[in-house]
Amino acid sequence: MAAYLTQDLTLELGDETPEDTSMNMLAFRERGTSLVIARSPLPLGQTLQDFYQQQLTQLRERLGATISEPQAAIAGVARDIQGLETSLHFKRGEVLSYQRQLVYVLNGQNRFVALSYTKQTPLQAADLAHWEAIKAGLRLN
Repeated sequence: MAAYLTQDLTLELGDETPEDTSMNMLAFRERGTSLVIARSPLPLGQTLQDFYQQQLTQLRERLGATISEPQAAIAGVARDIQGLETSLHFKRGEVLSYQRQLVYVLNGQNRFVALSYTKQTPLQAADLAHWEAIKAGLRLN
């Protein structure tokens, strides 16, 4: 039987194992920042770098996003998370969004995780320090 763990409960899903395309959003109200954790399958035959570049290209085209070139990144308490990191900003409707993103593939799986740290004003030194602390504190289950 497949089990799915969330912060609040574990779901017993019978014999089926659904695709996890879930998202969690954590709001840091005093900072005015949020952290979004998104999970999705990596399309067959694509590397993380190729897939991520496609996603960033779509953001540029749809929202006129300004995006830094993704850089190799290592994160986690055990420094066991290897991925790509970038900074970006864009406007969706009337809302500005300034982000740092870290994407990585789950070990031994054809799935990726994207962490997006976001603020509606430019990220300041304290925000960037918070982002670095979040990345440094990641632990894989």
